[in-house]
Amino acid sequence: MVIAKKYAGSLFEVSHEQGVEESVKADLATLKTVVAADQSFHLFAEDPQVSKESRIEFVEKTFKGVDQPLMNLLKILADRKHLELIPAIAAEYETFYNEANEQQYMKVESVYALSEEEINDIGKAFIKRTGYKRLLIENIINKDLIGGIRTTIGTTVYDGSVQNNLKEIAKAVQQQ
Repeated sequence: MVIAKKYAGSLFEVSHEQGVEESVKADLATLKTVVAADQSFHLFAEDPQVSKESRIEFVEKTFKGVDQPLMNLLKILADRKHLELIPAIAAEYETFYNEANEQQYMKVESVYALSEEEINDIGKAFIKRTGYKRLLIENIINKDLIGGIRTTIGTTVYDGSVQNNLKEIAKAVQQQ
C-alpha cells in the first residue's frame, strides 16, 4: 500500500533523527496487534459521523505516552480518517527499520527442530552470503521436505531440501 509506505517512511525518518526509532517500532508493533484485533476501533475509525476533533481527541487520550513523532502521525491519520492504516504503516515501518539496521527476517524450514548451534551456523553462512549484519531467524518444521532445509529471506528462497532435489532430478529425467 503506497500511502502506508509514505507515512512509514516519513515516520521513520523523523524518529531516526530524534533517536527514538526503537521505541516507535515497539509502540507500532503494539498498536498493530491491538488495532488488528479490535473491531470497535475499525468501526470508530471509519464512522463518517465521528468528527475530526473527536478522532484527534481520542488519539491524544488513548495513545498518550507514545513518542512525539508517532503521536503526530496518529493525529494526522485521525484528521484524514486513515486510522485503519496503522497495521500497514507498522509493517512498512519495520521494513525501513530493518533496512537501516541491515537486518532481515529469515525463515528456516526443516524436517525437525534445529538446535541453537545449527541455527547460528545457518545464520552465519547466510550473513556472509547476503551481506546483512543480522538475521532474525525463525525455525519452522516442515515434514514434507524429507531432509535438508529451505530458507526464505525477504522474497528470496534458497531451497536445499531433499524434496527440491528430487523434483530437479525428475525434471531433468523428463527433459531427456
